[in-house]
Amino acid sequence: MIKIISIAFGGALGSLARYYLSNSTLKNIIFLDVPIAVLLVNIFGSFVFGLFMGALENNIIVSENTKFFLTAGFLAAFTTFSTFAWESVVLFQNEMYLKLIAYCLASIILSIAFCLFGYNLGK
Repeated sequence: MIKIISIAFGGALGSLARYYLSNSTLKNIIFLDVPIAVLLVNIFGSFVFGLFMGALENNIIVSENTKFFLTAGFLAAFTTFSTFAWESVVLFQNEMYLKLIAYCLASIILSIAFCLFGYNLGK
């Protein structure tokens, strides 16, 4: 039961953090009509996720509840790609195909790269 509460509490905090950051001054950063806020949130969240997983692999000891709080809770909610998907749909609907491709590639490639970077840093 504590595991479920840890995930739920982490998820609530993660989604609130994403909402706050996505609707803060980051929301006003538009580069070539591409929304940057969610891109930055996903990159940062992927980095922190990789950092944490690398630290775990290097025998950094945390409780199982802390692990679930951070990974399945906070970071999973913080880096949700649902907003990313919707913003991609909007770019598609506005026939901004090159911007859509650039946004999708940057989101995926940079998130994976920073997750790997965080993972190696955490080791």
